[in-house]
Amino acid sequence: MIRALLAFVFAVALVGCRSDDKPRMIIIAVDGMDPNLLAQYMEQDRVPHLTRLAVNNGLVRLGTSTPPQSPVAWSHFLTGHDSHVHGIYDFVHRDPTNMSPYLSTSKAEGPAYVMDIGELVLPIGGGVKLLRRGHPFWSAIADDGTDATVVKIPANYPPIEPSAANVLSGMGTPDLMGTPGLFQVFTTDDRLLKKKRISGGRVHLLKMLTPTEAIATVDGPPDPLSPTGAEMTLPFTVYFGPKSDSAVIRMGDTELLLDEGEWSPWIELSFSPSIDVASIVGVVRVYAKSLGATPTIYMSPINLDPKAPAQAISAPDSFASEIAADVGRYYTQGMPEDTKALVGGVLSDEDFLMQEALVFEERHAMLRRELDRFDDGFLFFYFSSVDLVSHMFWRSIVPGASEEDRKHAEVIPTLYQKMDAIVGEVLEKAPKDTTVIVMSDHGFGPYHTKVHLNTWLARKGYLTIAPPEARTKTVLGHIDWSKTRAYALGLNQLFLNLEGREPEGIVTKADAPWLLETLARELEALVDPRTGARVVTRSFRPEQRTFTDRAPDLIVGYNRGYRSSDESALGEVGARILEVNTDKWSGDHCVDPQHVPGVLLSNRKLAEGDWSLTDVAPTVQKFFGVGDGDRPTFLE
Repeated sequence: MIRALLAFVFAVALVGCRSDDKPRMIIIAVDGMDPNLLAQYMEQDRVPHLTRLAVNNGLVRLGTSTPPQSPVAWSHFLTGHDSHVHGIYDFVHRDPTNMSPYLSTSKAEGPAYVMDIGELVLPIGGGVKLLRRGHPFWSAIADDGTDATVVKIPANYPPIEPSAANVLSGMGTPDLMGTPGLFQVFTTDDRLLKKKRISGGRVHLLKMLTPTEAIATVDGPPDPLSPTGAEMTLPFTVYFGPKSDSAVIRMGDTELLLDEGEWSPWIELSFSPSIDVASIVGVVRVYAKSLGATPTIYMSPINLDPKAPAQAISAPDSFASEIAADVGRYYTQGMPEDTKALVGGVLSDEDFLMQEALVFEERHAMLRRELDRFDDGFLFFYFSSVDLVSHMFWRSIVPGASEEDRKHAEVIPTLYQKMDAIVGEVLEKAPKDTTVIVMSDHGFGPYHTKVHLNTWLARKGYLTIAPPEARTKTVLGHIDWSKTRAYALGLNQLFLNLEGREPEGIVTKADAPWLLETLARELEALVDPRTGARVVTRSFRPEQRTFTDRAPDLIVGYNRGYRSSDESALGEVGARILEVNTDKWSGDHCVDPQHVPGVLLSNRKLAEGDWSLTDVAPTVQKFFGVGDGDRPTFLE
């Protein structure tokens, strides 16, 4: 009894010794949370915890980035500066020396040199380079001695290691194939097999050897020792049960039993290079979509194994594996909710929602881990589901939604309720006097009309298509640059074919200001004949200061409901300027930023002001006593 009493007194003394004057802050980042929807759900009493924060301390419509694309917005957030400092203007940038597009936030770099070993080529050095510039705000507070943990932060791959922060990369992290996420599907379904292309995926014929056995091949990452860069592969075999409601699936040396409609746990796949060196390991989830007359088996993108990633996804390197040791394997791919498989008809709405629920549960388990460890300092935690589900299911909440879409009208509000419960859990578990902030990078809206901007440029005479015999196989090889003055690439970018910058530029620097003014005026006069609405509400001239090779000449601010088509984003020219969007991807935010502000709430009083994403970094730094202290902050 005395021993127990002494132990209790000792424990109380330890708690009492904790310095309660240490600052504590938690930021829960909900990508895509929309202030208009949030207000609606507050009125319906669906989100009590968020409502309490808003009533007690205010709800700020947080200004987003220009354009309001996630890599741009999160770069604003983590550096506290606009694009002229961090250098991210769109999902897609282009190299003006050869006009080839590339992912804006990171770029693969070839080996520093290679060594020939017979028919093999051994690469030495190289890797992936982070293209986002500027210093993340947590570096300053970590260098000052504050414990800082940042989980799933976008626009920070590969992660840069500050002195003491634990950082796990998020959006922008590739799969093992080096892509944003390449799923594979194995099937006998002619509907899928006849598709010439499924964006973000590959379709494999499931060859039936007998009524109970089928084979295929899993595509793996490029062989790093192959002179041709040939992909490594694994055999894929399916043994069907007698009632076709279950199957044994074998991939390489891995074997699992799945019932129809069942998702597997994480499965390890090991790929062997050309010579006997260490294997390259990734992990996948498998879904037995159907096992009957036309079997179809989905395999997720091959994720980097968080227990032993093939390349750095965290700083320090051990942070990713420490999380996996506590909560199990998890999606390391930057945008794990497989919207491409849904858009491509591989996953149904119900299949996709099951997969999204797996992502959410994993993320929730990771948050619980961090809350259990949080005592003081700074914690940032990111949720992606609201954004990606809103992209796919906005069609279910619009007026005039089809009967089929209305079946899912509760998907988005239910997800907001789940996020509200997360916020309630954080408020309950956070130590006393912890400042809790809930924020989003942008809001959301409908995407009912596709805009083929390059088609508009061609119709207006600013862009000319090359004759067939003069075209090349490059992305923009269909353009006659000798007669083209302007072109679009990316979701909101417009470029001049500028003399001295583009390889075949014809627009002089003297003519550029007049041409941009004309383009802006004509774009803002474009009207949709179907609705009578303006297609573009504003256009913007970004600063041509630091990143003259990246910065677009004009940023197009589309009206609510309008967005660049995917085809135009890759430079294509189609038959129509405007097209009704009937895709599953039915909601978006890549518009004029005034239409899609984010949200900002806190358990502390928020100061009045026109706050934006770039105000978060100085607010956090001032909270922890670092930074220049000259910039205003939103915490009273």
